[in-house]
Amino acid sequence: MVLRAIAAVSLLLLLSSCKFMTEPAVPVVSRPSSPVIESLKDSGLPCFKCHAYEQYALNKRGAFSHDKHVGFDIHCNHCHIIKAHKESTINRDVCNNCHQLSNLTYDASGMKVTYSHQSHAEKFNCSECHPQAFNMKKGTTHITMDDMYKGKTCGKCHNGTIAFKSTVCTKCHEMKGFEKVLSYRSGGIDPARFSHKTHTAMFECNNCHTIIFKYQKDGSGMKMDNIYTGKYCGSCHNDQMAFGPMACNKCHKKN
Repeated sequence: MVLRAIAAVSLLLLLSSCKFMTEPAVPVVSRPSSPVIESLKDSGLPCFKCHAYEQYALNKRGAFSHDKHVGFDIHCNHCHIIKAHKESTINRDVCNNCHQLSNLTYDASGMKVTYSHQSHAEKFNCSECHPQAFNMKKGTTHITMDDMYKGKTCGKCHNGTIAFKSTVCTKCHEMKGFEKVLSYRSGGIDPARFSHKTHTAMFECNNCHTIIFKYQKDGSGMKMDNIYTGKYCGSCHNDQMAFGPMACNKCHKKN
């Protein structure tokens, strides 16, 4: 009887102790507050009852800033076409209501480029170019032809497969200034006359630029001694591909 009573009391104590056992505390992960997060919490959009909204609060250089646009009282539905559980696409036409993006002009190189943002936006999603190939803000991405030849910036698509090659300069650049003969002053002899138009009819631009010549006229520091050793014009004018550098009157002319 005594043993049975001890067993009963032990079992009672064991069961009662379970009520006081607690699980270890889980650390609370605090996220930085953001106007975007707060606005999305209160937006009433059913999407964010299940889907995370923190990713839309990230601000990265060159990327689209939801934070700034929400600050202008622009609601998600102003820019996005949302079909529940089907798609959430960007209404790309709405950007032009505030930003003049139809045609962008670049003239830093001296050969002006007029870029049709509208025609590209009709064919591709924004994320295919921004921010991997280009920052969102015009002028903040350093664009060079050498990078394009390597498949960067415009060369990502203009590679001869997806779109025309970046070496077809006249597709983008206004080349009117190079239809005239270029003149290079020389000491003690008539200036050298160079027909850019004649050469571009025979060669692609990347055959010379920037492997042999920089794009800027007089920017390469060319001298006859260099040409005699097969550099600059001497890369082709070597008596094999074209007349040699000793045929002075072929280039040095009064008119």
